[in-house]
Amino acid sequence: MNKWTNSKILNLIFSLFLAVLLSAYVLSTQSASRNGNNEFTSILPEKKINLTVPLNLQYNNDEYVVVGAPTSVSLAVHGPAALVTTTQSHNDIQAVADLRDLGVGQHTVKLAVKGVNSALTSTVSPQTVNVTIAKKTSEKRKIKINYDDSKLAQGYSVVNSVINPKTVTVSGPKSNVDAVDHVTAEVELAKDTKTNVNQTVKLVAYDRNGTPVEVQLSNRTAEINLTVNNSDASKKVDLIADPSDGDANNFSITLGAKTVTIYGASDTLSNVDQIKVPVDLSQITEKTTLHVDLPKQQGINRYSESTVEVTVTPK
Repeated sequence: MNKWTNSKILNLIFSLFLAVLLSAYVLSTQSASRNGNNEFTSILPEKKINLTVPLNLQYNNDEYVVVGAPTSVSLAVHGPAALVTTTQSHNDIQAVADLRDLGVGQHTVKLAVKGVNSALTSTVSPQTVNVTIAKKTSEKRKIKINYDDSKLAQGYSVVNSVINPKTVTVSGPKSNVDAVDHVTAEVELAKDTKTNVNQTVKLVAYDRNGTPVEVQLSNRTAEINLTVNNSDASKKVDLIADPSDGDANNFSITLGAKTVTIYGASDTLSNVDQIKVPVDLSQITEKTTLHVDLPKQQGINRYSESTVEVTVTPK
């Protein structure tokens, strides 16, 4: 009888223990639900990452233009590792600046973030941007191809160039658009280029002093095709002295060579009849012999002689 009684008591104690555990589990689950799963998620491994995300400006771009805003901003994301890892692979996250209720002028605008799970903490940097909203003005400009022809291999030249598109629409505040002198496609050539060049090139607007102007371009890039051939033509031309920083009438200037052979594309050479040799007279007080480098000139790839001897004698 005692054995049966003891067994019954032990079973009752064990059942009571299980009931307490079950009650505690239910209460903790309800608490986690009420607190937005904070207590539950706090025991999960966490992760923090920094992303670079695009900045989307919301405004009426048919009537206005916005300058001064960056194209992208930094975003710090923190939370459960699994969610952060998933977020890292998404490409639809962006920062947004809503300018739709703002008028012409300078504004400081707070940024918002879209595309991040609400269970994560996200912080954008900077949190505000300074922008200028102006009435939109647009004009067309021709695109100029620019490249360093000294990068071409000796004896090679660009015999044809094609650009698509040929023109671009420049938009922005009127003062900025008016300041644009030209839009340039800068082609990067490798050293000793001998083959045709095909590149997608970034377009940049410049003023007459060569300073970039902040405007919007209808095309950010252009397709450039350069035909490079070993088709150097040659031509013998006269050398003439080109004195500077002094009165040439007070000096006698004699060139050691009267002519030089130039090499380049035939259509360019046909327009060259002479090469001017720069002669600086500012420091000459007695008979002096100089060795002067022949000037670099667009379309001339090389000279038969790169320098010429010049004798200067004061009268």
